[in-house]
Amino acid sequence: MMVLPLQTVTGGAGVVVVFFISLLISVVLSFVIGLKGIRSYRESHDRGIVLLTVGIVLLSGVPAGINVALTTLTAVPGWTVETTVNLIRLFGLVIILVTIYDQ
Repeated sequence: MMVLPLQTVTGGAGVVVVFFISLLISVVLSFVIGLKGIRSYRESHDRGIVLLTVGIVLLSGVPAGINVALTTLTAVPGWTVETTVNLIRLFGLVIILVTIYDQ
């Protein structure tokens, strides 16, 4: 059985709270980057900016949110959650690479 990172947090309540706060901050910062990218796209109409923004959000914020949501709200097996999160990250990296080499 695969053990997910969320299931391996051990320690007192303080450690768990710090873990979840840092996870929340990383998700929020990812979406702040996404909003800034969309605003930049509206000003410049450069397709590369929006694709790079989508790639960054898929690489950082979305996988963390999906991991927490699937792990805590559903009874989905661990390997399914991990595979889903890894595929989302891979898709984000592919979008970033296509954007970089397309320019």
